[in-house]
Amino acid sequence: MPAVPRAEKPIFRIDLHPPRSLSGRAARNIVILLACATSIIGLIFWAVGAWPVVGFLGVDVVLLALAFYFSFRAARAGEQIELRQGNLRVTRISAHGVRQEFDFQPYWLQVVLERGEDDQCQLYLRSHGKRFEIGGFLGADEKTDLAGKLDQLLRKARCCPDPQTV
Repeated sequence: MPAVPRAEKPIFRIDLHPPRSLSGRAARNIVILLACATSIIGLIFWAVGAWPVVGFLGVDVVLLALAFYFSFRAARAGEQIELRQGNLRVTRISAHGVRQEFDFQPYWLQVVLERGEDDQCQLYLRSHGKRFEIGGFLGADEKTDLAGKLDQLLRKARCCPDPQTV
């Protein structure tokens, strides 16, 4: 496939990231609040002579902080989908910052949404007998919306190769 110049403006572009309902600042505030509460409780136990309890209270705070750390590190992952004249590029960025780019020819590309049990679904791009999952971290409603939008744009791109009409 010929290389698509990056200077060309995309017809469509979307950035996908795992949904997070808690900001980093709020997570930090929760850890600080829990640390203060456990410190007060720990001082009470220390005063009555039950000093080993203080260590166990500290473990709770450390484990919560680690859970938030790993959650926010995983949230750095994402995908970027760009539709350009004659090319659809999916750029996948891992939580560690590793970038992978996958190029597809839009004329042969199909958007497939497979529904499973319990409102679970998977979104694939399929071409030439191979399939590529996108948006694995999105919810079912978000995948359905994305599938509809991508399918509509790919149909227009096939019918009207002029980017001004899409």
